[in-house]
Amino acid sequence: MLLSGLLPSETAPIKSDKIRTASRLAPRTRDDATMTETTHHIAFSRAGQPLDALPRCSGVYRFFDGDGSLLYVGKSVDIRSRVTQHLNEGRKPGRHQRLMSQVARVDCQLTAGEIGALLVENAAIKLEMPLFNRRQRQLRRLWTIQLQPATDGFLKPLAIDFAPIGVRKTDTYGLFANKHRITTTIQNLARDHALCLRVMGLDKGKGACFQHQLGRCDGACAGQESPDSHNARLLDQLERQRIAAWPFDGPLLLAEQTIRPLEHQPAQQFHLVDQWAWHGCFDSRQEAQSALKNPVSTAFDRDAYRLVYSAIYRGRVALQDALTWQPLLNPLLAQREAAS
Repeated sequence: MLLSGLLPSETAPIKSDKIRTASRLAPRTRDDATMTETTHHIAFSRAGQPLDALPRCSGVYRFFDGDGSLLYVGKSVDIRSRVTQHLNEGRKPGRHQRLMSQVARVDCQLTAGEIGALLVENAAIKLEMPLFNRRQRQLRRLWTIQLQPATDGFLKPLAIDFAPIGVRKTDTYGLFANKHRITTTIQNLARDHALCLRVMGLDKGKGACFQHQLGRCDGACAGQESPDSHNARLLDQLERQRIAAWPFDGPLLLAEQTIRPLEHQPAQQFHLVDQWAWHGCFDSRQEAQSALKNPVSTAFDRDAYRLVYSAIYRGRVALQDALTWQPLLNPLLAQREAAS
């Protein structure tokens, strides 16, 4: 699968005498002129193969130092323009100047569109750990909120273990380092939106709660607010943290394409997704199907989930069954259109 293919530039450093550098370019645009002035010592390549100039299309770029160590991973819909911005920012004293002063090679990986660039960059940063990208703390155990209906009709938030791998049959909300943070989150929501901690199971006792006496609870505990009303307000506040149940019967292909691909840019790519876990970007459905025959456990990643969910919700990709290649209806887009 192309999660290893994500990293074509993770090879032995390429000798500079085998790569044509930007110093041989005649400037055609302002970006070209900037590169010619400032990159005489920087080599360009695509998946390790030498380039005269960086492409003006979407993809991921990597900065390497002279020893081949990975310094930085970025993405853009116009790689050449974005790298030019890096060069301009590197003229000013500070962290960016320290980064750009070490760059000896820029390697690029082209994608069919912005979604692929975003997903590839997200995975590459976490897997390759470049020196100048922000480090993300990896938590061994995560907790999430599950809403369980009680006999009185009110939804009660429960703290449960979040399984990074597995079937996602129900909606959950948020990812937390421990149970205490879940409790704090619910308490803050109750305080800010007049929700009742008693009917949610976080305040023991019977009858009206103390917050209701202070005018800080809308009265679900005193029979002054219905379960439907209280549940709707709770769901509304948790919606931004929702991790949706997987709405498909099996693995999915997200087909992304560009109308006018530039040289070497893929006209179409396929993202393999199952249970919201992104399994890689492939240039053909056959490659994606081959990856399904040799599955690798891929843990849920919150950033990848948001990118994939947004792409489907906004209708920016065509959906296909990963096993049969048959086109699928987009349930998220249908819900969005029905609500509008």
